[in-house]
Amino acid sequence: MNLKNLRNEVLVQNTKNLIKEENRILAKVLAHFLEIEERKLYLELGYGSLFLFAVKELGYSEASAQRRIDAMRFLKKTPEARPMVEKGNLNLSNLSLLERVSREAQATHAQNVAALNLLHEEPISALEAETKLRGYFKLETKKRVVRIEMDEETYQLWLETKAKLGEAKDSAALKKLCESQVEKPQKKVRQNPKTRVAGVVLRRELLKEAEHRCEYVNPINGQRCENQHFLQCDHKIPYFLGGKTVQQNMRVLCRQHNQLVYQDLKGENVF
Repeated sequence: MNLKNLRNEVLVQNTKNLIKEENRILAKVLAHFLEIEERKLYLELGYGSLFLFAVKELGYSEASAQRRIDAMRFLKKTPEARPMVEKGNLNLSNLSLLERVSREAQATHAQNVAALNLLHEEPISALEAETKLRGYFKLETKKRVVRIEMDEETYQLWLETKAKLGEAKDSAALKKLCESQVEKPQKKVRQNPKTRVAGVVLRRELLKEAEHRCEYVNPINGQRCENQHFLQCDHKIPYFLGGKTVQQNMRVLCRQHNQLVYQDLKGENVF
């Protein structure tokens, strides 16, 4: 099959069908992991643990192997999770997370089922899932090391803010820095509508209004992009067609959708 010959809607539907099959296969793989562990088959094959068997015999990376082992062990003690895996309502990462957190909490079966339903309600990120689970089991929130990628403009703002308070070498200093931005917002500066690039204040207002998410909406199904990375300020009426750099004519797009809009304009021969 040549995928390039498929219509867009067929390509999307085929992908959805494959994902459904992938979910069913994942449930079967985890069931096989469980049977291999119960038979201790890995010992007969010369491996000291299921983890080593999964890495060296099955070819998984260490992280992938551990996620599947954790997921399998949660399924073993909470079989109610299996239909959710097969239907795609519970992904591998969250299933693995459930095992790690419930093990730390020494949870009962009833607690595991309740925790399972917490993640079954709606799709959430791994960070949100862990926060929700640790809150449910009343576990201490883990401290995190955060690495942030930012563009040059944001980096310069960070340096300026940091310089005002001294170097934030610990969490207390960082907290002080963050609180200062809430308590003492910077004075607004009027944006020159004749300039092409949105200034710092306008960009901040646009990002706030967009909830730091891409504002592109699919014209067919109304789906809004959820991308929060590489966000750019774009003119609704293009700058080269006389569009002004004012809030009413600006929107936030991720880099990919900004390029898509640009390509659409090229296709309409507006250049």
